Amino acid sequence: MTNLTPGDNESAITPVSEDTKALVEKKMVGESDEIKQKMCELVELIKNRAAAELQETEDMTREAYVKAMSQAKETLNKTENLFKEQEQSLDQFIKDFTTETNEKWDKFISDLKTMDNRINRAVDAAWKILTASEEENPSDSSSQ
Repeated sequence: MTNLTPGDNESAITPVSEDTKALVEKKMVGESDEIKQKMCELVELIKNRAAAELQETEDMTREAYVKAMSQAKETLNKTENLFKEQEQSLDQFIKDFTTETNEKWDKFISDLKTMDNRINRAVDAAWKILTASEEENPSDSSSQ
């Protein structure tokens, strides 16, 4: 039983790390150098494949994260714009409502003053008729 030498690594299809060599030597005591070398290459291929898949998964995860963050930012911007539009619409409604209410209030007060003037004239006329002497109002006395 011979140990793998650094020169064995040079002829290998896949470069083998010292950690892999140590692991194979420890676990495969009694095996031939050729089997150990092939096992080292297999372990290295598995490690490389796992690392590549891990990197691919990391890249996909990063892309998914970036995409999710972009979508969240876009949603927030749309929501912010919607709130701004709603705020402007509400402000305009309040302004229009206030203007219309003030106009209606002013018209109501104007109508009330007009009604007050009419009522005052009617009361004054009725009072004059009621308090007028018969001489001032001959038409009323003839009808009695």
